[in-house]
Order: sequence, then structure tokens, then C-alpha cells
Amino acid sequence: MTYKLKKGITFLLNVFYPLFRKWMPFQVYAYLAVGAANTLFNILLFVVFYQLVLPQGQIEFLGLGLASYTIALVFAFILTVPTGFWLSKYFAFTEAVDNPKENTKQLGKYFLVVLQGLGSDYLLLKGLIVFTGMQPTVAKFLSTVIVITVNYMLQKYFTFKAKAQPGVELM
Repeated sequence: MTYKLKKGITFLLNVFYPLFRKWMPFQVYAYLAVGAANTLFNILLFVVFYQLVLPQGQIEFLGLGLASYTIALVFAFILTVPTGFWLSKYFAFTEAVDNPKENTKQLGKYFLVVLQGLGSDYLLLKGLIVFTGMQPTVAKFLSTVIVITVNYMLQKYFTFKAKAQPGVELM
């Protein structure tokens, strides 16, 4: 199953890459493509949890009244961290070390980066709206571009940093 899935995703990435080759290297394209796919999966999970699984309105959880959309957001986030990690590791950052011990470290780092991205996106969005008076849709677009750029750099140079081999210089 995993082999066929990997082969199918690789095929799709290679089929559409020629459309983007002029504007970006393959790694950036793959990062954006698998990130977009994982984002769509996240939205789908949110809709399923919010519309079909959870009761509407407030839900009492550990003595707190939480909105059902907040719980749906958290569930969708938690479920798409592993899929996002897998997609990033095996399709965008293929040069990263791949063994069980390193994978565990990378998953922890990946989680920290996406959690930081979630927080940064919120703070940037709120700041752009409150302090600059920017229209929310424009602010969301700008904050997303900033967060995706920062997250790409963090994933490349922190989470999936390729190990230097003797005699091989890394960029």
C-alpha cells in the first residue's frame, strides 16, 4: 500500500512539475504541492468533525466550555501532523536521513515547526488587522505567505536538515 501510494504521489508531482519549473526548484514545488494536499485534507477533516461528528455549539471538556469548531480544528490539526510529516519527508525533503531514531526526532521538530506556524499565522493575522487596519482577507493572504516561507526554511534547515557526508559540501 505505502509503496503504491508513494509511487502515485511521485508520479503526480513529476507530471505537473514542468508547469512550475521556470519559477521554482523541485523541492519548493514539492513542498508547496504536498503542503496544499495536506491542507485540503485538514479542511476535509475539519468539515467532517464539525458538520458530522461533533454536536453544534458549546461542548464541556475538562470543565471548559469549548466551541465545537475549536475542537474540530484541534482534531484536524492533530490528525494532519503525521500526514504532513510523511509527505514532507518523503516528497519534499528526500535528502534527510531516514531511520527510526532520526524519524522520531524529525517528527518532534516537525510538530514544533507547524505549531509555531499556527501561532505565528494567528499573531500575524491579528496584528495586521488590529495595528494596520488591513482587510482580513488581504491580511490572511500576507500572513500565509510569510508563514509558509518561514516554515519551509525551518523544515529544510531544522527539521529535515541533511547530514553532511565526509567530502560533500551542503548548501
